[in-house]
This record gives sequence, C-alpha cells and structure tokens, in this order.
Amino acid sequence: MAVLAGDVVGYSRLVGTDEEQTIQNWTACREYICEVVSDYQGRLFNTAGDSLVFEFASVLDALRCAVEIQRFLRDVNSGVPEERQLLMRFGLHLGDLVVDRENYLGDGINVAARLESLAKPGGICVSDMVYSNVANSPEFTFEDLGDRELKNIARPMRVYRLALDKVETASMTQAAEKSAEVAADDLPTVAVLPFDNLGGNPADDYFVDGLTEDIITALAAWRSFPVIARNSTFAYKGKSPDVRTVARDLGARYVLEGSIRKDGNRVRVNVQFIDAANGHHLWAVKFDRELEDVFALQDEITHHIAATVAPEVERAERDRASAVRPKDMTAWAYCLKGRALLEEFTAEGNASAREMFEKAIALDPAYGEGYVGLAFSHQRDLWFEFTRGREQTIQALLAAARQAVTIDPANSEAHCILGFGMIWDRQFHLAIAAGEQAVQLNPSNATAFAQLGIASSFAGRPMDGIAHLERSLRLNPQDPRIHFSITMVARAHLNARNPEEAARWAERATHRRADYPLGHLVLASALGHLGRREEARAALSECERLDPGFALRWALRPMYKDPADDLYFLDGLRLAGLETTAEIA
Repeated sequence: MAVLAGDVVGYSRLVGTDEEQTIQNWTACREYICEVVSDYQGRLFNTAGDSLVFEFASVLDALRCAVEIQRFLRDVNSGVPEERQLLMRFGLHLGDLVVDRENYLGDGINVAARLESLAKPGGICVSDMVYSNVANSPEFTFEDLGDRELKNIARPMRVYRLALDKVETASMTQAAEKSAEVAADDLPTVAVLPFDNLGGNPADDYFVDGLTEDIITALAAWRSFPVIARNSTFAYKGKSPDVRTVARDLGARYVLEGSIRKDGNRVRVNVQFIDAANGHHLWAVKFDRELEDVFALQDEITHHIAATVAPEVERAERDRASAVRPKDMTAWAYCLKGRALLEEFTAEGNASAREMFEKAIALDPAYGEGYVGLAFSHQRDLWFEFTRGREQTIQALLAAARQAVTIDPANSEAHCILGFGMIWDRQFHLAIAAGEQAVQLNPSNATAFAQLGIASSFAGRPMDGIAHLERSLRLNPQDPRIHFSITMVARAHLNARNPEEAARWAERATHRRADYPLGHLVLASALGHLGRREEARAALSECERLDPGFALRWALRPMYKDPADDLYFLDGLRLAGLETTAEIA
C-alpha cells in the first residue's frame, strides 16, 4: 500500500499571524486536495489539523497526485508574500497498514511521516521502495539524498527527493488544456459526459448524476486507459456539446454519452460510445427496467457498460495501431498487437504475441500491461498445450504476473492472471485470494470473475464457482471466448455431482463453439454419469476427432484439490467408453 503523508509548513506561525484567514485558506485547499486524491483513487484515512495521510493502491498514482497538489499550491501562492504562503511537504512510502479499532497503524505511516519531515517546503521525498518502483518512469527525476537515520525507525533508509522542476509531463491531470490531437504514444482517454435527464423532473437528477458518477468510477478501474475526472466532465451538464468539441477541450479520444427517461416506476437508459475523432458510434445499448431497487439498477447498468466499453476501446485502438509504423510504435501499441495475436489461439500467434509484449517491456519496463500480456501468453501456452516445458512455463507465468502486480498493485488484470498462474501451480487458496482481489479492484472485469469461479471450483467449492462464472457471463455476454466460461460452468456442476446440469451447460458450450474439444469432453463425462451411453460415446468420439489424444491427456491430468473430484470426472469418461487402466498422475 502506498502511504502519502503531508503537512503545512509553519502552520502554527501562520495561524498566529492571522488565524481566521489561515484557517479559511487551509480549509479551501484541503477540500481541493481531497478531490484530487479521490481522482487518483486515493483515500484520506488520517487527519490532524494541518497534517493529512492518504493511502493509494498504486504508487504511481500516489506520486502523480502529490505532484499535482504541489503544482496547485504553487499556483495558489503566486503573488502571495513569502511569509504568508501556504506550503506543504510530502513523504511517500510503500508499507503495511494495520487497523486497530478506528486507528490506522503500521510501518507505512511512520516512515512516510519521517520522509515528509525531510522534504523541503513545496517538495516531496520518497523511500527507496518507492524509488525502485518508479525509477524507470520517464516522468520523474530524483535526487539521491543517501542513507538517512529516521526517528524511531530501526535501520537507516535511503531517501530520494523528487525534482519537481524536471517532471516531464505538462499536466498530471486529465485536464481541459490537453489537445484533442492525441499523440500516437498517448493512452486512449475516455470522457463520460453527464447523462441527460429526459424526464424533465429535477427530483430525478440524483439518479441521473449518480449513474454517471458510478460509470466514471467503474471505467477508472480499467488500468489500460485513463478516464477524465468527474469535475472536468460535469462542466458540460445541461449542455448539448458536439462530442468533437468535448474531445478537443478535454483531450479525450472517446466519449460516452447517454440519456435517462423515468416514467413512473419504469426507467429507459440509452448509452452511446463514440470515437471522437470522426463522430462514429462504436457501440450503443438500451436498458428498459422496472425501478424496484434504484441501487441494484445502478449497479447492473454500470457494470454492464464498464465491461463492454473496455473491449470496445481495445478493439478500436487495435485498428488505430495497425496503421502505426513499427518505428513509431509505443509500449501501448505493442501491447495492443500482442493482445490481437493472443486471440488467434495458435502456437504461432502466441509466440508472436509474446514478442510484442517483450518489446513493450523493453520500451517501458514500468508499464505493467506488458507483463500482464506476457503472463497471459504463458497461460495460453499451458491451456492449449503449446509448450513442451510445462513447469517452466508455469514459473514464467507466475514471474510475469508478480512483476505486473508489483508495478501496479491496483491492476485487476494483473491479479487475475496471477490467480490463473496459482491455479496451474495448484496453490488454490492463493488463486482464490488473487481472484477476490481482482474483482474487488474492478467489479466489471468478467475475466476476473471467471478466474475466481474456476479457482473456487477446483478448490472444492463448486457452488461458489458457478456463481462467479455466471456473473462473468452476465457481464460480458458477447465475449468471443464465452464457450470457455460456459464449459467451466459445466465442469463446476459436474464437480458438484450434478451431471444433468453439467450436460445442459456442456451442450451450450459445444453449440457456441463446435470445434472446442474440452466442451465435448465435459459433455461426455456428464452423459456417462447419466447413463446416456450412446450420446456419451458420440461426444467422446467428437473430442478425439478434433484433437486425437486430448481426452486421455486431460482425463489423467490432476486439476482439483480433492483427488476424488478428478476421479469422478475420469469415471464419467470411462462410462462414456474411454479405455485406460492408467491412474491420474
């Protein structure tokens, strides 16, 4: 957890000089600071007078937030006599937090506070742990202050001072000054405009504005693209701006807009997702619902939109990146090409995808998406048996996923692929923990729910697994890989000793993707347990036709925590006609 501690320099002196004005100025500044922290997904958890302590899931977000606050205060102090200036200093550290009743304790707070005392007025000091996480980022330049003795800290700590005057980015916020001519190396920014209240009743504004804010928050959980902050987009409330004008003003590449009409107890929501460069609609959806539970309705609509917009951004960006010359490609563009190659589901495509992710990492080692993609390429190698060195591939997957989590602890996809790695490594409790973290960070991530469902099922909790997998299907019903999740639901029902439901879901999977051998294999086992021998043999035969030897390899591979679950799956296949005297390895 990244802990940012700050206080006002000479606050007691300022209060002694002009108490009323100082308190008024500090109150206004603190309100703005808390808004900025919220924009960067941070949280205030400790305040005492002029001191503030915040926590962030991402160390990069914490540092960027501190930079923005210092720039804001610099502007506030412009023209103010030096003795009246309101200056802050910050310390940033990565460390643990412990909750003791209503108090937060731990190494993270103590070290951050000591670092803050070493910072100059208007400055920022960071620990060696923070420095090692952000040193490769071209945004920041640091001055090495050497090892320092910190009060009540047992060992000396190396301290670094951020050179604020050398921070390269012109603005850390997604602010209105940004040009709409987004450079080829910028991430695709999304702006969510305030939804229109077509019903005309001002009493419904709370629902309309609440839905817009929820969507902004949900989209911000996707770490692959930035989302314009609420305080910028809500300036357009009540207006009907051209989306291209909005894009130019906010520096957005894509705009999400919508309208809500409430009629009695019925609500209609229309949403459009637009490429701001040409005004083309990339995606649109309509919801017609009964307004029984306003919060449940907001959650349903929010997560559906967030789960759909993310792949639409990626799809549009892939088309854009295809026109970029190789010498102009950025880490983001390499990741896009890598993800496109992953979707080929071939050994050659997977190998090429890995090259793209490795190029992204070489270009920007601090960009976690490169390691996420690299880990997913190893996952594909394992699932489709493209690798000859299974154990080495599992360890390579885990290494890449752990690096992704280290770089960006708030990246849901990073925790998700780490969870998949833990499944392959048969560390099921860790796989579930990673999945739970992934869905907590991004409740719109359908893949994370699928991973948590698979981990739960293999760990011997099939009913939990079914619930998570079905949530995944609801979040992204148009996923081209949906046959995989449906097959996993079937397998979870089989693990719950419900072969009838397993057969029903497996049939759905084979109808969705007739050339997917695992769907036919799960169907064969379920039908075998149901005594439908002819149908079971036909399913097993089709599996073998699609991939000779697949049935035996997967039947004898231990997948579950409890060997009895593996044996139940194998027994169903034996009843379907699989001939083997071998035991599960």
